[in-house]
Amino acid sequence: MEPHRHIRDRAVALAAVALIVMVGASSARPAPASASETIVVVQADEGSSELQPRYHPVQEQPKGWYNPSYIFGMTSTVAHSTMVPAAKAPLFLLTVPLDIVLLPFAAIGGLFG
Repeated sequence: MEPHRHIRDRAVALAAVALIVMVGASSARPAPASASETIVVVQADEGSSELQPRYHPVQEQPKGWYNPSYIFGMTSTVAHSTMVPAAKAPLFLLTVPLDIVLLPFAAIGGLFG
């Protein structure tokens, strides 16, 4: 018995399986469209050729005389951030007392900003 005969038999069997898979894959492809199939194109009305916006812009509010964004600014920044909520809790312990201490300056800053 030849020593490499079982390797050659496995290679032939593997090639046969690959050929079967390739023939099966090529037969699974969809057939090309026949000439009797048509594509329907829908045309818009003559009057609807003008583009219309989907969303109307929001009108800006008139600018006020006071800017309240400075009041508790650090706390609101942490609250609206994308941090993990577990990381926000310790930061609130730092920002709330600082915002309370800086509240008079933030209230006066709102007049100028």
